[in-house]
Amino acid sequence: MTDRISADNLLALFARTGFRKASMEELAAATGVSRQALYNRFGSKAALADWAMQSLIEASLAAALRCLANPAATLVARLAGALDAWAGQHMAMLRASPHGIEVAVMVAPDPGDAVRAAERKLVTAMANAIRMGGPGAAVSRAGSMAQALCWTAKGLVHAAPDHASFRRELETIVGALLAR
Repeated sequence: MTDRISADNLLALFARTGFRKASMEELAAATGVSRQALYNRFGSKAALADWAMQSLIEASLAAALRCLANPAATLVARLAGALDAWAGQHMAMLRASPHGIEVAVMVAPDPGDAVRAAERKLVTAMANAIRMGGPGAAVSRAGSMAQALCWTAKGLVHAAPDHASFRRELETIVGALLAR
C-alpha cells in the first residue's frame, strides 16, 4: 500500500495545517486511501509521519546521488544539482505556511539520525565527485569542501528569497569554491 501513498502529499498537508491539527481524515484524503487503511498500515499519525519523513529523506538522497552520477554535466552543475535535490527542492514546502518548519523539526520524533546518515552518504559522494573531477587544489580538501557545501545549501534554503535565487547562488558558491 505504501507504494500508492505520496509522502509529498502527506508532508504538504502537515506543512499547511501543522502536525497536531492534521486529522487522519485529511491525511486519508491526501493519500487517496481510507482512514482505516492508514491506521491498519501505520497504527498512528506519528508512525505515518515517520514513514513520510523517511520516504522524503530517501527520495531526496536518491535524487542527489543521481545528479552526482550524471557524466554529461559539469562538476559545478552536478554538485549544485545534488544540493538542490537534497535541500533546495523543499523550499516551497518549508515556506508553505507557519507550519512548514514544523515538518522538518517536529513531524517525526527524531528525523535527525536519518537525516544525518543520509547527509553523510551525500557528503561522501560529493567528496568523491570532487576528487574525481575537481581541480588539483580541490582534491586534498574534497571532504571538507563537500561538508561546507551541504551546510551552505541548508543555510541558503532559509536565506534565499526563492528557489531560483537559491539555485543561482548555490552555483556561484560551488563554482567559486572549486576555483580556489
